[in-house]
Amino acid sequence: MVRTRVAVLGTLAEFHREPIPYDLGALVRLVNELRPDLLCLDMTRDQWQQRKFDELPPEYREALLPLAHQTDIVVVPIAGDRPLEEPTATGWRGKMIAMLRRWLANLQRTAPGPAAINEGWRHHVADGLYSLSAWLTGGDARHAWQAHTAHLTQQVLEIARRDPGCRVLVVVNVRHCHHIRPALRKYPEIDVVPYSQL
Repeated sequence: MVRTRVAVLGTLAEFHREPIPYDLGALVRLVNELRPDLLCLDMTRDQWQQRKFDELPPEYREALLPLAHQTDIVVVPIAGDRPLEEPTATGWRGKMIAMLRRWLANLQRTAPGPAAINEGWRHHVADGLYSLSAWLTGGDARHAWQAHTAHLTQQVLEIARRDPGCRVLVVVNVRHCHHIRPALRKYPEIDVVPYSQL
């Protein structure tokens, strides 16, 4: 059996605008060095085909899509029909979500590089903060988030099965990493590796 190597790289979306080591430049350098065969991004097929990049997070719009355009990296959109919306709420729940987002921003500011966001305590704390935000928003938001993560996972699996042996880099918000990696490990044809071993 030819196994397909898949690495899932987590980002913290808008926090990449901060003047920190894991900024957009660092992300571009990292992906450029890895040079995956396929770059899976959490964007819809419609956004990709019609070049609707204005609504995408900065790590896609300002970093990875321009890099793919300049290189031979093939972009594969893996989102469903509609992008996942950020959790929102009113009243005290909205204030709590805003506070959690400030904590996420602080995690990003203090991260020395991509590894700090993709493994270790920062990775686990970020996942917990995102999960708490979804819980504060309500059941519908939680179900939408879980369904979106399941869809991303299924898309990556189908891509790996279509092109066995290729090197696949999945770049998604860190909230999905904890769920995509273990889900993909269930399939013998997938070899889930750290991004540094892709």
